[in-house]
Amino acid sequence: MPAEKKSSILIVDDIRENIETLSALLGGKYLLKAATSGQAALKILSSGKIPDLILLDIIMPEMDGFEVCEQIKKNPSTKDLPVIFVTASDSIEEITRGFRLGGVDYITKPYNPEELAARVQTHLTIQEQKQKLALLAEKLGRYLSPELYRSFFSGERDAVIRAEKKILTVCFTDIVNFTPLSENMDNETLASWLNSYLTEMAGIVVEFGGTLDKFIGDGIMIFFGDPHTRGNEEDAVQCVSMAKKMTAAAQKRGIQIRAGINSGECRVGNFGSENHMSYSIIGREVNVASRLESNSEPGRILITRSTFDLVKNRIACAERAALKVKGIELPVETFWVN
Repeated sequence: MPAEKKSSILIVDDIRENIETLSALLGGKYLLKAATSGQAALKILSSGKIPDLILLDIIMPEMDGFEVCEQIKKNPSTKDLPVIFVTASDSIEEITRGFRLGGVDYITKPYNPEELAARVQTHLTIQEQKQKLALLAEKLGRYLSPELYRSFFSGERDAVIRAEKKILTVCFTDIVNFTPLSENMDNETLASWLNSYLTEMAGIVVEFGGTLDKFIGDGIMIFFGDPHTRGNEEDAVQCVSMAKKMTAAAQKRGIQIRAGINSGECRVGNFGSENHMSYSIIGREVNVASRLESNSEPGRILITRSTFDLVKNRIACAERAALKVKGIELPVETFWVN
């Protein structure tokens, strides 16, 4: 069984006796490093040797502890480090200032050794749990579109079964002749190739601010207008612009995709059960976009009248004959994106 990894602590104090006292108290349980000035502490941090916690004195020559803490919190690579002030300064003003600068605790000298050790362990435990949550959030983020991820973790959206009506622009794409293409590859090569393609397409979706609903084999379902919208017209323009870039990117890979886009009222939200749900969209307009994609041509983007009316002043299009699509009673007016 591997030995448990020790947490690391940086002690910053200009008086060596203080460092030695803290080292004697904590050295058996943690990995310790010391700096006798603020500049030395920042140099250690800038070298990439980031500890799990910092014990920081305030009264030091040239650069005091407050300045050091301020620099730590300004640096993106160290801003989340827990800083505990350990100092003889005990005025309310200085204690308050320490917390305002981002300190997680403030211990005044002389201190009770057992109390200091307990506080250090508490903040290390909190930091460890925060890191685990951050790692979990990062992993979850890979299963959600960036827009949806931000809306959930900011508290804008709750994980409850609920849907609302919104005007959205919906896009479906797929690879032309994917089946014969895939038959010429073994499973491992196909998986690697397809993942590379989908990764590039997902990056383009993010670039234009779309919500990637799902991958359907080689197909992709995307929509604009939720959880955030730039307005119906701009959502549609961004969606069509995205599809144009995706088409060009596919051509550079030696393949062609086709795309169908439609704008209209959809129901968007969380669907499923209380214990398992998915964020998606449903409605006639979604089905129309899907049917347009299957009726589009290699390397081309087919849009409906509703999308055309939103983008016509900014994106060149050419009218195509009305299309009779399966499951839709009336013919659908369509346009090619030039």
